[in-house]
Amino acid sequence: MASAAQGESPPRIPITLLSGFLGAGKTTLLRQILENKGGYKVAVVVNDVAKVNIDSKLVRERTGPTDSELADCMELQNGCACCNASDELLQSILQLLRLSERRGYAYDRIIIELSGVAEPKNIRREFVEALQAEHVVMKQTQLQTMVTVVDSPSFTSLYSSKQDIIDRPDLCNEDGDEAEADSERKVVDLLVEQVECADYVVLNKTDLLEGQEQQLSLKATVATINPTAHVLSCEWGKVPLDTVMGPPQGSSWVASADDEDDLREAVRVAKELTKRRKGPDEKPIDDHSGHGQDHSDHQPDHGHGHSHSHGHGHGHTHQHSGEGHTEEDCKVCEAEKDKQETTSAAQRFGITSFVYTARLPFHPKRLMQVIMQLPVKVDPQTGQLVDDWAMPGVKDQAEPMEISGGANVMRKIIRSKGFIWVANQHRSAQYWSHAGHYFELRSLGLWWTCTALENWPDSGEVESEEVLKIAADFAKKDEDSYEWGDRRQELVLIGIGMKEAEICQLLDSCLLTPDEMKTYKQQASEQGSDVVSVSWESGNPIPSSVVHE
Repeated sequence: MASAAQGESPPRIPITLLSGFLGAGKTTLLRQILENKGGYKVAVVVNDVAKVNIDSKLVRERTGPTDSELADCMELQNGCACCNASDELLQSILQLLRLSERRGYAYDRIIIELSGVAEPKNIRREFVEALQAEHVVMKQTQLQTMVTVVDSPSFTSLYSSKQDIIDRPDLCNEDGDEAEADSERKVVDLLVEQVECADYVVLNKTDLLEGQEQQLSLKATVATINPTAHVLSCEWGKVPLDTVMGPPQGSSWVASADDEDDLREAVRVAKELTKRRKGPDEKPIDDHSGHGQDHSDHQPDHGHGHSHSHGHGHGHTHQHSGEGHTEEDCKVCEAEKDKQETTSAAQRFGITSFVYTARLPFHPKRLMQVIMQLPVKVDPQTGQLVDDWAMPGVKDQAEPMEISGGANVMRKIIRSKGFIWVANQHRSAQYWSHAGHYFELRSLGLWWTCTALENWPDSGEVESEEVLKIAADFAKKDEDSYEWGDRRQELVLIGIGMKEAEICQLLDSCLLTPDEMKTYKQQASEQGSDVVSVSWESGNPIPSSVVHE
């Protein structure tokens, strides 16, 4: 590594996280990297909930017999890094840093292999909080790259699973060990988090899939679920060294994002892909409430605070004239070419996404009727899922159940997520998350318009990038919904063979009617006034506290 200039702090050591269920091939990929690390000095933290940490033994065997090499691997013994061992994770990194300092060398990268049950968003949150708390580890390191390894042959069955993690110890524990994962989280919910919270998604064991068609379909599906990630297909964990040892191609926003950033980016990309799919002459279905509520063109220049200079499949091209043409340029072009091919495959298999937006609240009872048309049917006596849903487009599976009321249009949705505004929750934003058989609707806390400006990030300072991102979600002055601040419906829907117009019609039917809005306004006024408004006069959204007489 190049030494830092005199008086300057050395560059922070980048950290890569490896996520994925047990058996996906994380250890195989890690072993490949260690065998072919090209002179890089690498430190490894292995995290496995098994009582006998076999993964750590593999790493130790590979790195060599000397005590010097063995010490470059730390192992966590007290559980999942995102649960009771989160402090131990930082301590393990700190031990590695102290060790390298004593030995007089610096690491080029630290790789952390998470357990099968680890939740990458929680790990990411731990690093963000450690940075905010000025933890000593964060002065020397930074979380840079998040990689998820997927067991390709198992993806469809796991996505269609009704099981909890606790019922699948094979995804978390080595054979013969007692299950220590006590999570009641659904398998598909964690699988989706692993795929969505990643810069790279590695589809391992693709040689075990049935032909090129299945490989293309899987890659297109995963790329639509996470359109900002670079999706790679491989066998035996053999991927380019840069996948683990280099920064993400284009940007590294995933490692520093939060849940709201994730959704904002998903909305932005889904809208962009919809425009590209429909072409410039076809109008998008954006008037879902009868009030012209879509405001996809209202984003100010600062956008979402993330640099996406390499496009993530946004349709622009890179041209090289020979001079100044770098290896990095070639990688960018290859990544964009791969994105274009994946997008074409998605269109071929009918895999699409779109964003439903509206600036009116949902009627809770009508909304429940639509939610019940998703494949999440529960037997009231046993509490068990009784629906026979499986991934659309997969061959050799049972025909879907017929549900009255045209519900089959909802069965084509394989993933949906976003913020919703429900009439009986005037002050609270609700988060909608659906994947396969899993559905959750939970409160996220107050809408920002109900949150005092001093309680916003950076105390509401208008120069803050985070503040501007939040303010950009408020309605504009010339919109009928301006008085409601950032309250909105904003759902990203992903499916195979979806009928967008019919889905939008179903969701539209849940919105309050004009007469219902009169009642809603009266009831809302009794719950107190909003405390923040946004001015758009300068072209960019400027928040300010509302003064009430």
